[in-house]
Amino acid sequence: MSKFKFLPFLVLLFILSSCGNQIIYYGRSYTPTQNVDIYFREADVKEPNEVMGKVTLEMSARKSSDKIQQKLMKRAKEKGADAIIFDDISLTTTGSTTGGAAAGGGGRRGFLGIFGSKTKYEKGQQIKGTLLKYKKNI
Repeated sequence: MSKFKFLPFLVLLFILSSCGNQIIYYGRSYTPTQNVDIYFREADVKEPNEVMGKVTLEMSARKSSDKIQQKLMKRAKEKGADAIIFDDISLTTTGSTTGGAAAGGGGRRGFLGIFGSKTKYEKGQQIKGTLLKYKKNI
């Protein structure tokens, strides 16, 4: 049995534990814009439009709402949106486990040991939005 049999598992564990505050976007992109209108209800949008995509951001609850809003607005501009509807803003609790791990290839079975693990819970916030493109700008 190879010493490196558990290496992919350890790499995956490391990647999952190091996920940052990424903006996840699914949708179309257009030429970047300079101004993005903000809405909190679809009914408030009076300009004819099409939904160009959905955006999600999950961050620590310690981050100010102004910074989070600016981050989402920046991404909306980069994607070419004319407006964003903030669909859902919710508080979350996330946990991450930290600790040491060891892998080896001794004997027939080898071994994998995780020791000293500790789960840390953190309050977060998740923001979901819909990006719009005004039909006059398509």
